[in-house]
Amino acid sequence: METDDRPRYAQIADELGRRIDAGIIGVGLPFPSDAQLQEEFSVARNTVRQALDVLRAQGRIHTVKGRGSYVRPRVPARRVAASRYKADVSSTPDRPQTAVTHDYGIPFSQHNPDVVIARESASPEVAELFQVEAGTPLVRRDLVFRLEGWPTHMSTSFYLAEMVDGTWVAGPGSEPAPGGAIGHLASLGVRVTRVLETVESRMPSPREAEVLRMSAGPVLAITRRMLADGRVVEVAREIVYPGDGVRLEYEVDL
Repeated sequence: METDDRPRYAQIADELGRRIDAGIIGVGLPFPSDAQLQEEFSVARNTVRQALDVLRAQGRIHTVKGRGSYVRPRVPARRVAASRYKADVSSTPDRPQTAVTHDYGIPFSQHNPDVVIARESASPEVAELFQVEAGTPLVRRDLVFRLEGWPTHMSTSFYLAEMVDGTWVAGPGSEPAPGGAIGHLASLGVRVTRVLETVESRMPSPREAEVLRMSAGPVLAITRRMLADGRVVEVAREIVYPGDGVRLEYEVDL
């Protein structure tokens, strides 16, 4: 039998990863404690911690201080730029859908994001994206999207208060929304004609890491602007995914 010359912690990390893949250690369930792993593998506590560091760096587990570690599910989305917003446009009362249900391939009945809605004045950064004066009244929408209870991504988006004040779009009953933001705007008689997105990779803020249950690794942060006949009518600053939680796909006709 071939000898494994790698450090013991790397061997343990591989074995635990195999158990995760096989479903022996279930998604979302408590991970074996350090003491249990020490006993099973007959190693020092520091070796166990090094193995867990590897799994955290791989995005396989999430550790909560004082509560232990949990297996993170792998639920990558295909964010297909050429078609995802067409799902919003083609949503109907009989067949509701959104870009998110399109990305994850799930029925609308499983789409139920958490939402917090508030009013605030436009920061200089968001005002520039809207092409309005800083301090312009906005309606802010903070959403957390989940799949089978596990957070997949989060977003902070804005509408101009003058457009949505007094409408269902500004209320908590506006989610889940058939057609997403495009459906919101369509209900107000506004037809989105263009979507602009900018993507960057960065490390998560403490809140993002907590909400998305990340112990390591970067996020993909997307800034979006929706336009109606040249006017910016919605800004998302930002839509944030764990770096291992989305695959971006683009199609370019030449």
